[in-house]
Amino acid sequence: MRKAIVLGADNGYMDKVETTIKSVCAHNDNIKFYVFNDDLPSEWFRVMNQRLKAIHSEIINVKISDHTLKNYRLAISYLSYAAYFRYFIGEFVEEDRAIYLDSDTIVTGCLDDLFSIDLEDYWLAGVADYFDGAYTGGFNSGMMVIPVKKWKDNDVSTQLLQLTEQHHQTVFGDQGILNILFKDKWKKLGRIYNFMVGMDTLAQVVNDQSWYQSALPDGVFPVIIHYTGEKPWYHLSKNRYRSTWWFYYSVDWSDILLRKNPIKSQRVGDFNTLIDSPLFHTAIFTNSCELEQIEKLLTEFPQVHFSILAHTSFASSVIDLQRFTNVSVYPGFIPFNFDEVMNKLDFYLDINRGNQIADIIHKVHALGKPIYSFDVTNHDDSGQNKVYAVSDVMQMVEDIRSYLATINRNEKND
Repeated sequence: MRKAIVLGADNGYMDKVETTIKSVCAHNDNIKFYVFNDDLPSEWFRVMNQRLKAIHSEIINVKISDHTLKNYRLAISYLSYAAYFRYFIGEFVEEDRAIYLDSDTIVTGCLDDLFSIDLEDYWLAGVADYFDGAYTGGFNSGMMVIPVKKWKDNDVSTQLLQLTEQHHQTVFGDQGILNILFKDKWKKLGRIYNFMVGMDTLAQVVNDQSWYQSALPDGVFPVIIHYTGEKPWYHLSKNRYRSTWWFYYSVDWSDILLRKNPIKSQRVGDFNTLIDSPLFHTAIFTNSCELEQIEKLLTEFPQVHFSILAHTSFASSVIDLQRFTNVSVYPGFIPFNFDEVMNKLDFYLDINRGNQIADIIHKVHALGKPIYSFDVTNHDDSGQNKVYAVSDVMQMVEDIRSYLATINRNEKND
């Protein structure tokens, strides 16, 4: 029997739900997808079914036409009333068990363990929702393992609709309603099955530093990544696993269905396997929008990726630098951004006017990486920086090229 996975989406999320489906199919087969919707085109379902035959799977177009759902309050402005579609799982799913996934999730591995867990007498299995340094006591509804027959036999959809009518103005959307109905009646799973990366930035807002030490043990990769909060397809987002979403969005369906590279690769989920990835990395930590000769340097080094980080928001002049394909900006950067940038760093550019931040000069020196600076931006008083007059920018360029050539010979080709 095929294993049931349920998703809900509207037309504006069609490419997002397809990305979730692609990620499932990269690691699982014999899947029956139920996509609850009211406006997805039938042509999309026909195309998807043609693809899914290759892995003995199918997709079902479940139309939900109960537009009273649009009258219910949504907890966050970017949410769609389609969030309430999950109420009807017991009415439409034929299998006895189903996994529900939000359309902002990515699956990175086999789901057989979830399909086979013992639900005992619970009404669902899920992962506790983490907020403000502690678990709230409720579950996050973005991933649920559901005993469908139990929901069907007990008319759960009617119970949920009745509760929504009473409480939708005061609770956190569908998740709040589900937690009312199933309070203390759900089985707790490990956070690898619904890893909510939105906490990466939320922890900074609420000053919960414990998240950065305990989010996941080193070397443990989530089976299901849930992009709560800032979405990876946003113009700017600081949460982890952004490149993982872009990998599954970009990878060809043929590679997934035939289990070809890069799906078979040990680097599955690495966006850089699909593009001409940068050979080298540099960074600028700044509290100023004045970055001396930045456009010249971006143009001269297309093979170098520039990361620009600040504790605050950026001026439009810095945001607009993203027209260059070799730059990323991190306004209000978080510890994970800092670690990722520093772990890849080949050299540092001390080219920002104003004060240095994050004690960055000392930290780069401690790594043994060279720092290149202009005389009008130099923040080093130890004499270790390589300092140039602004008029000598091409000499800086030549010196950086000579240094990168030594890395290319001795390290990058190892």
